[in-house]
Amino acid sequence: MPLFSIVIPVYRGQPYLRGCVESLLEQETGDFEALLIDDGSPDQSGALCDELAAGDPRLRAIHQPNSGVASARNRGIREARGRWLLFLDQDDRFYPHTLSSICAALERARPGELITWPFSTWEKVRPTPEPFTRIPLSRLGWLYSWGTTHYVWTKLFDLELLRAHPEIRFDETIRDGTDDLPFCNLYCETLFANAPQGSLFLINRAAYYYETGNENSVSNRLQPLQPWHLTMFWDLFRDYTRRYGVPPEDMRLVLDQCLRTLAYSVYSSRRPDEQPAVRALLKDPRLRQMLDYMKRFRLPSPFYAAFRLGSPALIRRLSASAQGDCRLLDRAARLDRLLRRADRKKG
Repeated sequence: MPLFSIVIPVYRGQPYLRGCVESLLEQETGDFEALLIDDGSPDQSGALCDELAAGDPRLRAIHQPNSGVASARNRGIREARGRWLLFLDQDDRFYPHTLSSICAALERARPGELITWPFSTWEKVRPTPEPFTRIPLSRLGWLYSWGTTHYVWTKLFDLELLRAHPEIRFDETIRDGTDDLPFCNLYCETLFANAPQGSLFLINRAAYYYETGNENSVSNRLQPLQPWHLTMFWDLFRDYTRRYGVPPEDMRLVLDQCLRTLAYSVYSSRRPDEQPAVRALLKDPRLRQMLDYMKRFRLPSPFYAAFRLGSPALIRRLSASAQGDCRLLDRAARLDRLLRRADRKKG
């Protein structure tokens, strides 16, 4: 049984896949298997998976009809034979030290701790004086900007736990690349329910290289509003504030990112048949509760006023500004600061 099973969903991956796999073959430790899940790719990615797998027994090519990245990741969980599970996207890479850093973390982490690490867009990253930091769950909001709490490729998953809990799987109805956060929420709820005094064991050195130059990435496409977009942030908000005791000041970035993501979904919803979902979002009591929380604790976001007003047109304009000319977004941020200052004077 290999120590690590690494799941790599593959779809139209020819330009990047070879480099992705080579980053595994360059690891300082070789105790792993890599599952190349060809998700019915229409190009030659499936043949490339077979070619790469033929060159190293640690690589396995698995083919399935096109069903989406969530399905490919679930297939990887079913096929995995290792003790620990990792996810790697086809256009990204591991650094040479990634697996050895995780091995060192496993030797020092306590039962019930989630081993996690930051990602980087730099080709090379330097070692840090202190390799690890133990962080209580109440600092989850503080860690949000590191990507260690909501991306599947910045954490180590226990395959024994996943096998014991078949309900912890990716939602295969999600086809727009936002399947990470619901899966991570559910995994953490189960992990920390079994270990209520659990914590995060952070590798202080980036262990995942994130490729920013792939124009075909799902994150670069329009993402029309879907029911799970609000649900995943509501679940995160509920768990952080009620289950893990994250203080309000550490929720600022989480809630700002929530509004930014929802704003992009509103911006992406351009067809007439998509407008009822937009109107329903703006009236949803879960969104109103998060906005009330932001008001009560004076948490800033340039999108706050637009959502509070319930104006789809203003939300779209702000989202467009965030993607290009940021002048409108900057004015909204200044207005937000003035409103919070006025609230403090009233208080």
